[in-house]
Amino acid sequence: PLKGIERAKNEIEKYGVHLIYYFFDLNSHASFASQAAQILESEVNGVLLSPSFIEEATEFVKSCQKKKIPVVFIDSNIPTLQNTSYIGPHLYQSGYVGAKLLTYSLNEKSKVLVVNISNEIDNYNYLQIEEGFRSYFQQNKIQNPVKRVDIQKTDYASVDTILSKIITTSQNIDGIFVTNSRVSNVATFLKNRNLTHIGLVGYDFLEENVAYLRDGVIDFLICHKPDEQGYKGIMALYTSLVLGRPSEKTQYMPIDIITKENEGFYNL
Repeated sequence: PLKGIERAKNEIEKYGVHLIYYFFDLNSHASFASQAAQILESEVNGVLLSPSFIEEATEFVKSCQKKKIPVVFIDSNIPTLQNTSYIGPHLYQSGYVGAKLLTYSLNEKSKVLVVNISNEIDNYNYLQIEEGFRSYFQQNKIQNPVKRVDIQKTDYASVDTILSKIITTSQNIDGIFVTNSRVSNVATFLKNRNLTHIGLVGYDFLEENVAYLRDGVIDFLICHKPDEQGYKGIMALYTSLVLGRPSEKTQYMPIDIITKENEGFYNL
């Protein structure tokens, strides 16, 4: 997203637009709250946000509304909040696609894990992705059992501990779907335990994920053009604040499917 934001900045800074960056730790609620407080104390006219922590993001966006500061969401959405635009994936459909990809690894006796590695186990976005995933099985009358696993500590040791218990107590786990970009943690586990025959699907064209994709541990990565999200997000604020025109309320991004055979040609 930052590359796309920089691309937009190069186009509009000549019109007097100034961008300020506030980075927070994706594993720390306090880090997000601290940065949000700094933003509210500053003289910003608009905010581009990927709402990772629902409770804190909700409070922050409501404070922005009181100050009449427009907010654009990228990558993740909170439909109950009044934002200027949402630019990102159709979450339900993205999960639906993930399920179809994973079925290539299954047989009649196979069991499937949906793994959510996040502090926010009830995050709207992960729930929507999981709903789409399960719907594919239901609508296509696929009888393989699907079990959800929540791992709230995102370090590898926690992932290894929980998955080890599940793998040793369950038979015929032939497919794992990870609901976010932390799929590399699961790939590390599968490789360390010589379980690379298990199909693995996850999200995002990150260096650590692509390495496991090339190695054949991850079968598919689903990507939603993060560069374009960042670019369109800034341009939505520019359209609203500078040009005085309403920006498009919802802009769904493509659901790209990346394999080891095509990753070298993928253009973010």
